[in-house]
Amino acid sequence: MNIAITGATGFLGEHLIEELRIKNLNYSIFDRKKHDLFKPETLKDLIEEKDIVIHLAGINIGSYDKIMNVNVLGTLGLLDAMVKYSPNSKIIFASTFQVYVPHSLYGLSKKFAEDIINYYIFMYKIKALVLRLTNIYGEGCKPFYNSVIATFIDQIKHKKPIFIYGDETRKRDYLYVEDAVDAIVKAVFFDPTNIEYFDICSGKLTTINKIVKILSDISSNKIKVVYNKQVKISDWCLRKNFARANKLLKWKPQTLIEQGLKMVMQE
Repeated sequence: MNIAITGATGFLGEHLIEELRIKNLNYSIFDRKKHDLFKPETLKDLIEEKDIVIHLAGINIGSYDKIMNVNVLGTLGLLDAMVKYSPNSKIIFASTFQVYVPHSLYGLSKKFAEDIINYYIFMYKIKALVLRLTNIYGEGCKPFYNSVIATFIDQIKHKKPIFIYGDETRKRDYLYVEDAVDAIVKAVFFDPTNIEYFDICSGKLTTINKIVKILSDISSNKIKVVYNKQVKISDWCLRKNFARANKLLKWKPQTLIEQGLKMVMQE
C-alpha cells in the first residue's frame, strides 16, 4: 500500500509519520520546495500511483483570506491532482468538530472543503473518508497556538500563572493525539463505497476546571490560576460519540484524559 501525505510536518502529521514507520507502511510526504497545493501539476510525483492520500494540511490561525485559500482552495487543488494523476486513490480528509458549529472562519473553511470533496465524488467517483476531529492534545503540541492544554502545561513548566479567560466551566471534548493517529491508520484500511463521515472524539466533555485540577494533581509545581471572566470566549459545547467509527473502523479511544495529561506533563 502506497500513501501520500500533506501536512506531515504538523503536530498530528509528525505523530502519524512515526506510526507509519513502526507499521512499515510506504509513504511520501508533501515537500514545500517542489509541491504546491494551488498548482495541481506540481503534485504529480507525490500522488501518482498512490492508494491513499491523507490530507492533513490546513491552518486555523491567520488572515481570513489565507485560512480560506489554504483550507478550501488547497483542498480543491489536491482533488484536481488526484483526478488527473491518481483517480483510483481515496482521500482521507482531516476535518473538525467545528463544521457542526461554524462559529469561526476555520470551521466554515473546513465545511466548504467537505462540500468540495462531495462534489468531486459526484463528478469523478473518487472515494473519501472525512474524519471530524475534536480537540487534539499531546506531546509536541504548540502552546499559545490552538491547544489550551498545551498552553496550560507550558505555563506550569515555566512556573507561570495559568490564565483562564471566560467561563472556566465551559466544556470541550479532548482527544489524545495517539488515539487520533490510530483512527487515521484504521481509515487507511477501510474501503468506502463513496464517502464516509466519522466523528473522531473521546465522547466525553471535560471542563477547563477539571483540566486544571488534573494538572495540579500531577505537577510538582504550585499552580497559580488567574481568572478573567471579562473576556468573551465562544462557549459552544458539543457532545458527539464515536459509535460509527467503532462500528465501521473498529476504532475507539484508548486514553483517558488523566492518562493523556500525565504523559504530556512528563514529556
